[in-house]
Amino acid sequence: MLESARFGGRHNIPYHRLTSAGHEGYFLFSTLRDPTVHPVRKTILEILKRQGYATVNDLADALDMAPVSVRHHLDLLIGDGLVDSPRVRRTAGAGRPQQVYALLPAADAYFPNNYLLMADESLRALKQSLPQDAMLGIMAEVAGRTAAQAPDDLPQMPPREQAVIITGFLNEHGYMADYEWEETSFVIHTCNCPYSDLAASHPELCHMDLMLVGQLAGTQPQRVAHIADGDARCSYRICTNGLRSSENGA
Repeated sequence: MLESARFGGRHNIPYHRLTSAGHEGYFLFSTLRDPTVHPVRKTILEILKRQGYATVNDLADALDMAPVSVRHHLDLLIGDGLVDSPRVRRTAGAGRPQQVYALLPAADAYFPNNYLLMADESLRALKQSLPQDAMLGIMAEVAGRTAAQAPDDLPQMPPREQAVIITGFLNEHGYMADYEWEETSFVIHTCNCPYSDLAASHPELCHMDLMLVGQLAGTQPQRVAHIADGDARCSYRICTNGLRSSENGA
């Protein structure tokens, strides 16, 4: 059973009282990480996270809102791909069946996780256990596995085509990349570091990125800008005469 506790307004709900299987406790609605989520939709997401599923009437009772208003917020959450109605609950007697709502996997991104802490501790443990060359070998292996997801013939493509495909590949992996063409080279710019919170303590990750760009291009790039050094982005210059391609792309 979920009972609302409200302060300062009808829909200002700082916490709820949850009673289930003889246990009672309070939980604060402050776990969602996205501050742009509407307070009512934030509450709906957290109720579904804790309860697993709920009907419109369940949510209306918990929120002390009219069912029509709850449906409006559910429709928006469904449109965002966060909530779905996977089944129907039939009521006793002649009552109309009710749709049951539950979270979709995409909603997990709005709740806290410990990925960063786990990654940091894992990297620290590896560096304490392995010599530097072995650690860099692991980074090279990770870079290779990532690069293996790109087209097999990427290193043999004309440089201009390479620049486009490498940029698109990096964008798919969260780097916010673009490229700049020069007379005898092109420069790949990555404006976002997908692990910026880890790179300062673990520069091996920056080395991994350098190896990743090199494996995608099929030649050793020159890093000409580095976020870790205070630059706005990381940039990698790739000389076209060093590419394993029979065409110069000009």
